[in-house]
Amino acid sequence: MGELLSKIWYFLAILPFLIFIEASNKWGNFLKKKNIYNHWDIWHAYLLLLIVIFIIFWINGYRF
Repeated sequence: MGELLSKIWYFLAILPFLIFIEASNKWGNFLKKKNIYNHWDIWHAYLLLLIVIFIIFWINGYRF
């Protein structure tokens, strides 16, 4: 039972976080290689994610 719970925890919490970090690193490397923006880091990715979530909630009628 404990192994099943640890796998569920991994798939729901840890794996998406690791995928998000890896995608942010790849996006930052792409931006640096094309000389678009040289200072991309994980905090920019978090801010972008929060803005996207805010827009989705706002469009669906959720008022803050």
